[in-house]
Amino acid sequence: MPYLEYSLGAFGAFVCAWVLVALWIRVSVRARIVDIPNARSSHARVTPRGGGVAIVATVVLGVGVALATGHAEDLQGALWAGGLGIFIASVSFIDDVRSLPSSLRLVLQTLASGVTVWKLGAFPTVTLPFLEPLVLPLWVMTVLTVVWIIGLTNVYNFMDGIDGIAGGQGLVAGLAWAWFGVMAQEPLVGWAGGIIAAACLGFLLHNWSPAKVFMGDVGSAFLGFAFAVLPLLALHGRAVEVEWPLPVIGAVPVFGALVVWPFIGDGVFTFLRRVKHGENLLSAHRSHLYQRLTIANWPHATVSRLYIWWAVVCAMCGVLYLRSGHMERFIVLGGCAYSVIAVYHLVKRAEDRLGSEGRR
Repeated sequence: MPYLEYSLGAFGAFVCAWVLVALWIRVSVRARIVDIPNARSSHARVTPRGGGVAIVATVVLGVGVALATGHAEDLQGALWAGGLGIFIASVSFIDDVRSLPSSLRLVLQTLASGVTVWKLGAFPTVTLPFLEPLVLPLWVMTVLTVVWIIGLTNVYNFMDGIDGIAGGQGLVAGLAWAWFGVMAQEPLVGWAGGIIAAACLGFLLHNWSPAKVFMGDVGSAFLGFAFAVLPLLALHGRAVEVEWPLPVIGAVPVFGALVVWPFIGDGVFTFLRRVKHGENLLSAHRSHLYQRLTIANWPHATVSRLYIWWAVVCAMCGVLYLRSGHMERFIVLGGCAYSVIAVYHLVKRAEDRLGSEGRR
């Protein structure tokens, strides 16, 4: 693998994103694309939003360069994934500016997810500890893959409103996919992961506490869609049990979930909590664990660091899952599940401490 060229490409993506975000801050202020504090906000000043435009532009440009220079061979997969990613970003950008109805946004995301699976294929199998690789009927795997793409797109979509969280998770997950691309000799996946990581790092220089700009739905939904599609790109065109053995192919979807596990764990926990309390699943809220920590007076930077370290540990678990046996995989999944409970208890302690201080 051309490591020097990959490194130069990543550095170029970092500089590109950093410059584009700086330019976007000026544009968004003049165009009044700003986040005004309201009852749900955990920030106190008007802040430019939509900075994820720079991430989208950098990733699209970087992957285009990879295709043009022969560093990524899956032209068809890249074009479909890239085009649909731009579609998701465009819908989310309109939502940033004019606030689309949640139902319409969900319909458009479902359409994009369906086309993605049609063109890139569904997950052929999933490998779980102590079980033979699960090979379900095609229609079942198709439905599950569409739900996976919609779910991860929306889980990321909720995470743009606090300094560093979406960008930090994007940085870690991008690095994990860059490693995967190198180890599995998948140039397109490796290049895309590295470009995403570099773009998120360039964005983070403007987004750390106090944030000069928010990512907005345009960036967070795009990242969620990208990380949902990367496992499909890795498996695109692979012949089951010919180029990769079936257990390895089945481990790729699990790896894809583990590298973004903090968002999945937080999102699923919040979803179940809202179902339990009979709340509207699509309405705005402050139920996420990271939101409750800021309400409990945790500084933004501290919450972001917690999620970044959580992401790093889970990404390492993803790597371990690919390279381990059944018992190690069982421990990895159990540990990641417990990590959500641990963060929940951390949130409860912070809330209880705030409540006891308020009663004094």
